[in-house]
Amino acid sequence: MKVLILTLIILLLLVGCQPATSTIVLLPTLNPAAVVSASATTQAELPTITLGAPAPTTTPTRSNSPTPLFGPTRQTVPTFTTPEHFAIVVSPTPIVPTVTSVPTETPSPTIIVDAAGTPVSTSPPTLAPVGDTFVIGRSVEGRDIIGWRFGTGEHVLMLVAGIHAGFEGNTVRLLNEIILHLQATPAAVLPGMSLLIVPVANPDGLVQGRRIEGRFNANGVDLNRNWGCEWSSEAYFQNQLVNAGSAPFSEPETASLAALIQQMRPRAVIFYHSAADGIFAGNCEVDHGSLALAAVIGQASGYSYGEPFTAYRVTGTAATWVDGLGIPAVDLELRTTRDTEFDRNLRGLQAVQCWIMGGTGC
Repeated sequence: MKVLILTLIILLLLVGCQPATSTIVLLPTLNPAAVVSASATTQAELPTITLGAPAPTTTPTRSNSPTPLFGPTRQTVPTFTTPEHFAIVVSPTPIVPTVTSVPTETPSPTIIVDAAGTPVSTSPPTLAPVGDTFVIGRSVEGRDIIGWRFGTGEHVLMLVAGIHAGFEGNTVRLLNEIILHLQATPAAVLPGMSLLIVPVANPDGLVQGRRIEGRFNANGVDLNRNWGCEWSSEAYFQNQLVNAGSAPFSEPETASLAALIQQMRPRAVIFYHSAADGIFAGNCEVDHGSLALAAVIGQASGYSYGEPFTAYRVTGTAATWVDGLGIPAVDLELRTTRDTEFDRNLRGLQAVQCWIMGGTGC
């Protein structure tokens, strides 16, 4: 019995000394040398950052760049073209054209001024035979201002171009084309009508060509700012100050034209310019028939009409002064500075003759 009890005790002791294998967790063996090596490798791959220093920059390399939007040959900024009548870039200082030569004696017409300040010539020009020319006056540099007469009627229509001369040289070419047409086709002048044509009102500016100096006369005056109604010493072309002359009609060119208009008392006057593309009625305080004249030309030629010129402030213009005399007058602005637009202007000319004659002979 004692032996049996002793045997059971030994067995129990042996069982209690065995470890519980289900609770043992085997951890990986860590090699300190391996840990140091791994840490050193990681740090070597990271950039060194110094506080306060700029961050490093890198330039990525592209192996396959996309095709440029405008093609491989496009290397410059595109050039933009402004509308024709705003194409001239002027400097921020007043424009004073350089006069290279002025004769010692400047001929000028004999002009007196009436009580209203209107120039009146003491020696009216003698009109040349039909189809020939006559001298209206002379420019600052002594060049003749030539007029042409077509027709023998008492009703006078006057056409004037080249006030801004070389700068608007296509207006001169237009009236020269009309002169050639009238020479070849005398019947284009209606019975009872006379046409007085001044193709170059500013001959000194014409020789300057298509540049800003060609807009002015040899005194540097803008002749379409030198007329009596609404004249101002502060005058503009676009946003640029220009010379309006020392007083209305201070220039021999405007004085000569004004005297001719006073003497002949035309039924209407058309002044040709470029290139605002429209017909703008003269208006000296109130309309004196100029709006009706603009409508007649506009309907026949297709130019816009009926609205005032608002691109910038204009003063002392020829059409406005003529309107103030009670004579319908307009500024007809061609569409460009290149073309004469002959056909549409011939239609306008014929329509004005019909209007003046009340439809007779049309």
